[in-house]
Amino acid sequence: MSLETTGESQRTHHRYSAYLLAAGAVTTSVDDVHADVFYSGLQDIVIQQGLGALNLKINDDDYEDIVLRNYVFSNGNYQGGTVPFAPGAVSGFSMSGLNYATALNAGEVIDQSTLGGFAFSLALGNANPNAQFKNAINKYIGFAFPIGPTDLYYAWLRVSIDNAAGMFTVHDWAWQNQTGVPIVAGAGGLGDFDVNATVDGNDFLVWQRNYGVPQGSPPGTGYDADDLADWKSAFGNAPPATAVAQPVPEPGALGFFAAGAGGVELLRRRRKCRPST
Repeated sequence: MSLETTGESQRTHHRYSAYLLAAGAVTTSVDDVHADVFYSGLQDIVIQQGLGALNLKINDDDYEDIVLRNYVFSNGNYQGGTVPFAPGAVSGFSMSGLNYATALNAGEVIDQSTLGGFAFSLALGNANPNAQFKNAINKYIGFAFPIGPTDLYYAWLRVSIDNAAGMFTVHDWAWQNQTGVPIVAGAGGLGDFDVNATVDGNDFLVWQRNYGVPQGSPPGTGYDADDLADWKSAFGNAPPATAVAQPVPEPGALGFFAAGAGGVELLRRRRKCRPST
């Protein structure tokens, strides 16, 4: 997992490195395609308004997989973004010539049928009347990013947005490491050890059966007290407790990243397919 952030502040969490989660540790109804869902850990990144942008490298390579922005336009506060490389796209829809991201709830499937455009609005006051993130608390953005010219990997981001106040927080994210395999919004998130987008007693059983096991069952899923704390904070899918992120100064070089120039640069890159890694 890599982050390249501009004009934003980041909270470092004790479980910052990605989890490898699996549903096979106990008997569940969860399909085993979820066995390759990777989770970011709780982040609570605040994208500062103005020139703020968050560039996420989901699979820890050299390429940005999704770019999120928090701008101030003449007609209001804007939150939105792009999936820079073709054929990546966001789960969304088009209406009256505008592309929007769909505000997903935990448990909704993200797959090819849900994808819309690569550039998307989350909110822009009354200028984007069909935007679904104007007042969003713990809603999910679904998207697909490519590795190579055609392979798509599905992912989700959990965000909170207050458009009127210019607030944009990215809480966490997860992605499916098998190409073309759908992901469920919220699956593999905080405390969701069986990867079914619901934090309940079965997750505790997964934790209990893998507690203190270095390699876990299957490998990579050994849990500790920090994981139990995550489960407690998210039990019943209540919004997890979050800390207030402290802003950091924007680098001076960000003055070159005006809204218009940034959009042109991304559209130029969009014409290229992402190379294989």
